[in-house]
Amino acid sequence: MAATTASSSPMAGAALDALLDRITVLKLQQKSIEAELCLLLEQLSGALEAGELDASFSHNGCSFCWSAGRTSYAYPEPLQQQEQALKEAQRLAVATGAATEKHGKAFWTIKPGRS
Repeated sequence: MAATTASSSPMAGAALDALLDRITVLKLQQKSIEAELCLLLEQLSGALEAGELDASFSHNGCSFCWSAGRTSYAYPEPLQQQEQALKEAQRLAVATGAATEKHGKAFWTIKPGRS
């Protein structure tokens, strides 16, 4: 499937196809690397739990630091109801134009096709 581009695009034809081919190859490699890394990090966590290493150390010029992860909270029902009321008020503010729109930094999302 070829990419759809504007006629005034600085890249066209084979150069654009080569760019997109390289990006898709890297994204597929990234997914594979992330899966392998996940397994290795689980082993590393096991070594930490077993007392085989400290929570913070260096190896081959890389710093390793274990983090317990973010704390999250489950709120009681009255607070959940207040949250829903606030969300509804926010939706209304957007719908009526009372909320000011702002945009974050633009970025690409690239996902491999489903097999």
